[in-house]
Amino acid sequence: MYPRYLWALPLALLLGARHPTVVLVKETDVIRTTLEGAKQFFVRKVTIGKDDLARIRKEVDFSPEDPELSFYLGKNGEGKLVGVVFFPQVNTMHGPVEVGLTMRPDGSIASAVVAKATVETKPWVEEAVAAGLLKRFQGLRYGADVKRALGQLSPGQIGQMPYWEAGVIAAAVQQGLVLYHTLFHEG
Repeated sequence: MYPRYLWALPLALLLGARHPTVVLVKETDVIRTTLEGAKQFFVRKVTIGKDDLARIRKEVDFSPEDPELSFYLGKNGEGKLVGVVFFPQVNTMHGPVEVGLTMRPDGSIASAVVAKATVETKPWVEEAVAAGLLKRFQGLRYGADVKRALGQLSPGQIGQMPYWEAGVIAAAVQQGLVLYHTLFHEG
């Protein structure tokens, strides 16, 4: 009388729900398209030290899951830095959201792109992005009130879940600004 796959329900509950990740924009595409004028590309891996981790936790109440962060540097033909790309990620109950953040040499945001989401969050992310969310982060620097950059975006303009995802994206940008300020040193 019972369905023959009824045993799978407790197993699924035990293992928890999985949120398949969807690549919205490939990391290589973010790097190539947002580092204007770059002719040379380099990767700088930085290991987050104990003091840096304490500073990050204090500033944004956040602890990176991976102690190593990759910064992708773009330099022009003369070897001058034109920008840095990295990918801060926020993990939520709906799965991860990863933002490709491109920083100018002066420390301001040149571009923000949602690179990864989940099958569940993809339509919410797309609605938030279509409302112009990512453009609001351009020009912001370390210390800026990223939540304020959400501006007039409200649950009335977009759905409630896209508005919530906009907050998640803003959190990734905020964490990214702190990570960049704390860990990236040109040289």
